[in-house]
Amino acid sequence: MKKLSLIISTLFIVSCANNPFSSYESTTDQRLTSINTSSDLTSIIPAQDTNDVLYNMEYGTLLRMQTNYESSNIYYSKAQTAIDTWLTIWANSTQGKLSNSMTAMLVNDNANDYDPRGYEKTMLPTMHALNQLDLNNFDAARVEVKKMYQSEQAIQNYNQAKYDYTRQEEDKLQKNKTDDYLSLEIKRNYNFSDIDSPEVLALTNSYQSAFSHYLAGFVFEALNEPSLSRPGYVNAGKLQPTNKLIQQSIDNLDKNQTKKAGYANLLIVQEVGHAPQIKSEETHIPIDLNLINNQNSCTNMINVFYPKLITDKLHQPVYSYNLDNTTMTPTTMTNIDLMAARSLKDEVPYIVLRNVVAASRNIALSQASCSTGGIGSLISLGTSIGSMFVDKADERNWNLLPSKINVDRVQLPYGKHKISLTVNGVPHSYDFNLNSPYQVLVYRIIGNKVLFEPQKSMSN
Repeated sequence: MKKLSLIISTLFIVSCANNPFSSYESTTDQRLTSINTSSDLTSIIPAQDTNDVLYNMEYGTLLRMQTNYESSNIYYSKAQTAIDTWLTIWANSTQGKLSNSMTAMLVNDNANDYDPRGYEKTMLPTMHALNQLDLNNFDAARVEVKKMYQSEQAIQNYNQAKYDYTRQEEDKLQKNKTDDYLSLEIKRNYNFSDIDSPEVLALTNSYQSAFSHYLAGFVFEALNEPSLSRPGYVNAGKLQPTNKLIQQSIDNLDKNQTKKAGYANLLIVQEVGHAPQIKSEETHIPIDLNLINNQNSCTNMINVFYPKLITDKLHQPVYSYNLDNTTMTPTTMTNIDLMAARSLKDEVPYIVLRNVVAASRNIALSQASCSTGGIGSLISLGTSIGSMFVDKADERNWNLLPSKINVDRVQLPYGKHKISLTVNGVPHSYDFNLNSPYQVLVYRIIGNKVLFEPQKSMSN
């Protein structure tokens, strides 16, 4: 009766209108469509006072796109506060408590508090640093890039602990004939195509960004801290060894050729598109329950769920632009699509393990339903239908991150300048003023919009 109650409870939860099993991918679809039509981007997401880390990252990004940097910082800080507790646990140890216990695996991931992926944890202080630079507050940006470094170490420790935990659980699965069979079948049916490309495999890891480290180098250089600036550029170079801009920045720093009287070092940051959406996809594995001493033994379908990346197809990877009538093509320094794919690839052992645990639960429920006789088929069907909702892959992610971050760096004389580009046949331009040794110009290409995010020291 307990197993029957669990089946009925599952179906009841699924039938509720307000439940944690709704599609986040559908939500992001609506948001991305609204970006093209709305003049007030912040209206796309209702304003809330919440500690939800994903909400605060998403809403903070919308505020940033509206050039409301101060309010954006408030939401980014809320998101960072939620992450800081996690960082404290993992900063110097691999012995923290893993939230993804075997019990937690039985619950839809969407029912748990969102735990940002590694690249999201490092991109949060990176985006926060850009906000501070747009406010012309290099000291505050310095705090954020230091936070980025701290995040990387904690993520490394956490990933190692999770890897060790998963390996231990995989060893246990291999000792159980049914679990071992399920594990092999799940791997055989998993579609690796979007996470096994040479570009994904070439990444050092899923959470270190060449742009984040280059930005750190730029901030430290602007603050006249070459001993900290050089490691930032060098780290960026290790992540992108063929990037000429990075090597040039190292050479200029070494030769003390970074400053020129009356000229600004202008960092131009082109953010393109949006990070991949995640859609929960399913496949079905037939399994003969083969109940011992039970003439009502039956075959049932086990539902297996995978997170599938849906990348931004609307935008080009890089857009050329005109700067004071000179055509320029920026360099891609960070590809969030690849980082997201690498993050999923690293998660495959856990995804498989979670599916095995859920499948084992569903097999137990199906065995119970088969043993009930006449109503067994109906309950078994209910078990399969219920698991299709309960076991959805987590579709949540920081979707409003850009897909690509492209960078140029130039020295221009103080005074007025103009940048222009064409997106989907529509021309866009922006006039700005340079008046200090180090400045940034960030703009976002998303949908049919080009959103310039000017530094406060610049004037139209």
